[in-house]
Amino acid sequence: MSRTRRIARLVLDVVLAAVFGLIAFDEVRTSSIGLLPAAAGPVVAIAAGVALLVRRYRPLPVLAATLLAMMLVGAAAPVLPAMYTVARRYGNRRTTWLSVPAALIVLAVPWGAGTYPALFFSRAGLMALVLAVPLLLGLWTAQRAETLAALRERAEQAERERDLRAAAAVEAERLRIAGELHDIVAHRISQITVLAGALEVSADGKPAEIAGTIRTTGARALAEMRELLGILREPADALAQRNSTDRELLRPAPDLGAIPELVSDAVEAGQQVDLTMPDPLPEVSGPVGRAAYRIVQEALTNAAKHAAGAEVRAALAVVGGVLDIDVRNGHGDHTPLAAQGSGFGLLGMRKRVELAGGSLHSGPLAGGGYVVHATFPLAEPEPVDE
Repeated sequence: MSRTRRIARLVLDVVLAAVFGLIAFDEVRTSSIGLLPAAAGPVVAIAAGVALLVRRYRPLPVLAATLLAMMLVGAAAPVLPAMYTVARRYGNRRTTWLSVPAALIVLAVPWGAGTYPALFFSRAGLMALVLAVPLLLGLWTAQRAETLAALRERAEQAERERDLRAAAAVEAERLRIAGELHDIVAHRISQITVLAGALEVSADGKPAEIAGTIRTTGARALAEMRELLGILREPADALAQRNSTDRELLRPAPDLGAIPELVSDAVEAGQQVDLTMPDPLPEVSGPVGRAAYRIVQEALTNAAKHAAGAEVRAALAVVGGVLDIDVRNGHGDHTPLAAQGSGFGLLGMRKRVELAGGSLHSGPLAGGGYVVHATFPLAEPEPVDE
């Protein structure tokens, strides 16, 4: 609580204590109600007013003190702010509703003036009306405070959930970029490694041609990596707000149609790749097309690292409404990159396939080599209304 608000509350408490203390002081001079002599009235009335100074901190004891002042000298006025404070503090709860009849009985009984039934019931009706004002006002204030607190809590909860969603979006985007970075860099560097190996044994003027290919491949890898690193340098909120449209504008997502170019680059880098694809290509969703491209890319990368010089056969076919992708390679030589694998490629490939609704199997072949096999269900064409 701010200092200004604390001072304002203190001033209000002093003013209320003074006002109701003076009212009680004037009340006891003419009242015939009370168990103590009239001479004690002013002192008890002032004490009841002073007790109101701590009503915020001890509402029930202050209510009890004001009710006692009513019994002793007939000072009824301080009971009203005390009743309001109890209703304000405890709201629509048992403590409030147990305090109400107790206060009503104390106010209705003509203490020291004779407990005649007619006088009691006439006073009870009047005091019930008087007591209802601070009671209802206190209950309304308590309900309003609870409503405002609930609204604040909901707003804070919504803000926390928004922050969590933003953080999750940022993390998902970073993981996506990490996967893209792995796919691009690992593939390009594998091509460079194959080309470098060919350069070591090349003759007949081919070193210059191979060196040119290495330079081109390295430039592509560097450009693509800079592109992704540029995204990673963006602020977290901008990264969280990226959507698929932004990414496609940044760099068109690869699909089935880009696989021949991928294989062509691998062949140019020195790999032996035999590609078979259906003509025309089937219509697939974006996630399926990207997953198919990355499967072939990762399989070619792994073959370049773990089976250099081996022939790779990549076959895409549509069988019974299912896109079937099979990439396998024979036995070859391990390159220095084979011992430095992170294992992220296969895990990322499997996750891509699962997110696209397909299934993946990979493992060594019985006669040597490795196979990566994936299947994706193709969406059925929607019926055309005649």
